[in-house]
Amino acid sequence: MAAKRRTNWLTEEIANFLASCPSREQLLSYHPSVPTQERGRELLEKSKSGRITADEQWELDQFEHVEMLMQLIKARLRVEKVVRS
Repeated sequence: MAAKRRTNWLTEEIANFLASCPSREQLLSYHPSVPTQERGRELLEKSKSGRITADEQWELDQFEHVEMLMQLIKARLRVEKVVRS
């Protein structure tokens, strides 16, 4: 359960960013906070070394879902910009 509580802050971080009505440029330049990036690297290291727990794997999966969502948003914004040009 600790991992699920921990990922609530990940969801909150993204929700707060999106709720701030970021501009197109802000969306395209978005990067997770330093603590979020560090946690993601830590989980990837554990996964690669085979030392990841089930809760940590769940947390890593949440990171991956958020990353995919942000990549899709950015891709669509880039396509939209090309179409407008």
